[in-house]
Amino acid sequence: MLGVTRGRFMRVLPLLLATLAVTVGGYFVGLSAIDGMQRSQAEYAAKSFGKYLAQQVPSLAQIVSSGHSDAAANAALGAIKPIGAVFRFRIYDLAGDLRVESSPFAASHFVDPGSAFQDLGARHVATTGQVNFALKHGDGGSLPAIYSDVTVPLVVGGKLIGVLSVLSDETATWPELFAQFRALIAQVLLLVLVAFGVPVVLYVRKQAQFDVTRRHLRHSTQHDELTGLLNRQGFSRALAEQLETAADRGFSVGVHIIDLDRFQDVNDTAGHAMGDEVLRQVTHRIDNLLGARERLGRLGADEFAILQPFYLNSTEAVGDLAHDVARALAHPFKVAETPIQLGASVGYASSPTDGQDAAELLRAADVALHHAKSHARGKAIAFSPTMEAARRNRHRIEARLRTALLNGEFDLHFQPVVELASGRLRGFETLLRLADDDGHPIPPSDFIPVAEEVGLIAEIGMWVLREACRIARQWPDDLFVAVNLSPAQFTQFGMAARVRDALDWSGLKPRRLELEVTESLLITDSDKVLRELNAMKALGTTLALDDFGTGYSSLSYLWRFPFDKLKVDRSFMADLTEPGPKSREILSTIIALGRVLNLAITAEGVETEAQAAVLRELDCDLVQGYLFGRPQPATEVAVTILKAFGATTHARPRPPAARRSSRP
Repeated sequence: MLGVTRGRFMRVLPLLLATLAVTVGGYFVGLSAIDGMQRSQAEYAAKSFGKYLAQQVPSLAQIVSSGHSDAAANAALGAIKPIGAVFRFRIYDLAGDLRVESSPFAASHFVDPGSAFQDLGARHVATTGQVNFALKHGDGGSLPAIYSDVTVPLVVGGKLIGVLSVLSDETATWPELFAQFRALIAQVLLLVLVAFGVPVVLYVRKQAQFDVTRRHLRHSTQHDELTGLLNRQGFSRALAEQLETAADRGFSVGVHIIDLDRFQDVNDTAGHAMGDEVLRQVTHRIDNLLGARERLGRLGADEFAILQPFYLNSTEAVGDLAHDVARALAHPFKVAETPIQLGASVGYASSPTDGQDAAELLRAADVALHHAKSHARGKAIAFSPTMEAARRNRHRIEARLRTALLNGEFDLHFQPVVELASGRLRGFETLLRLADDDGHPIPPSDFIPVAEEVGLIAEIGMWVLREACRIARQWPDDLFVAVNLSPAQFTQFGMAARVRDALDWSGLKPRRLELEVTESLLITDSDKVLRELNAMKALGTTLALDDFGTGYSSLSYLWRFPFDKLKVDRSFMADLTEPGPKSREILSTIIALGRVLNLAITAEGVETEAQAAVLRELDCDLVQGYLFGRPQPATEVAVTILKAFGATTHARPRPPAARRSSRP
């Protein structure tokens, strides 16, 4: 505040100095004017009095020059009366010798030449013709309180005969002149006020308005308009300021970055107005957890950040706050009586261990956040140096994904799907493969989550669908190809139309295409998903519910959505042959449920003969796993097909399609 006031004063200072200069100048101009008026008036009075003397004493010129007077001249001189304010006078000859003196008028007389004294000032006036003037102060008795002393040349008949010195009483005229001076000063001040004061006032008001606008602009550039919190720029600045003084004052700084889960779904389904209200409630809920020293910011649409100063010996305070925030945001919000479940992932880091400047600390917290979203969604995770290597690896994978998509460098492998009762090859599941720049394979568990996170999975999924249809078109007519559809692909409009385009482009018959979806797809905007699945079913494709038994496994999905097949997750295979676990009973129930609903059952991850034996006993329809064939590139599929169709089997077949045909 002091800096703002000082800056404003410095801007006004030139105008104030100009005003002061004009005022002081006006003062001295007024004094000079009064002095000139006084001087002119006194000079005029002295010269007029000289003329009066010459008229009263005709022999004045002769007497002054000779220094001798007669009785008539003395009588005339003694009869001279005061004129105006003149109360005393003296006459000097051209040499400066005193010739006539009055003190007072009644005693005016010619001075005896023998007793005359010389006045150098009078001689100077006689020599140069200049006028000497002085305004003096008397005692108010023998001399007036204010009087003028003026010495002028004495001219008689157009001839300079001497010098006249006149003392005039100015006591009465001075107040009048001073009143005129005050009026003049008032006029000058009024002129200054009009000329400078009004612009100064207008300038100050303009500067005040400018300062308000500038403060508002600075606030708006560093604060979020919706919530009033610090935005990314303001938060980074506040963090940098805290870090500058942290070490000197014996404290550290923690940074939390909070990302809301499923917030985009709120905007998409309920609208941005409801989304804005949710953000306000999130702000209020987090703010209730903060103390006076912590500061909250909003870095992006659904991303918040907390700046937390803490003492160096209380590092656990950072983790406690992070976990409190995650727990607080896990509770449902309510907007217009509508419950909204979000949750949040939190990544946090602290100085100086995880970073010594604002950029390093924010990056560390962001790395921890991404780790939380990938491995512990809805939880709070502290930064660890090992996460930095994971972050670099993630960026490497992202770059590889983009290059592969641009240059068509993905590869498809196909894993056989076998009819368990007959051992007959029924089709293949399509599996996406990707190698790094050196040719080493990147596990799908590494690159698929990255593709989903950066928004490439939908485009990659469409490439997989088209390429799988093209390759399967070359297989025997009774083999199907299974393609997994990502939930991200259903965020696009017209997914069924894209499937139709892939079939038309490749020439593959719809009945040979099996489309697999997971249960996670069915819990978001199920009406839209149901319309798309029905449209795909109408094309003649087969629909399979993948990874059944690992998610919500709601039975309502099985009769609400038009599925033809259930795929049991490989996790049931691990302890299928063990006596203790319940995998066998659960799998038996799933297969029985499939019989009732006329759904074919496929078991994934079958790797041993013992597992296959149990599945045969349970009357499972289809199996896939290393026991029946590993994923293989398209160039090797032809060999597998030749071997399968060249072999002779004596098993009794029971095609799943035969049971599906009787489904209502």
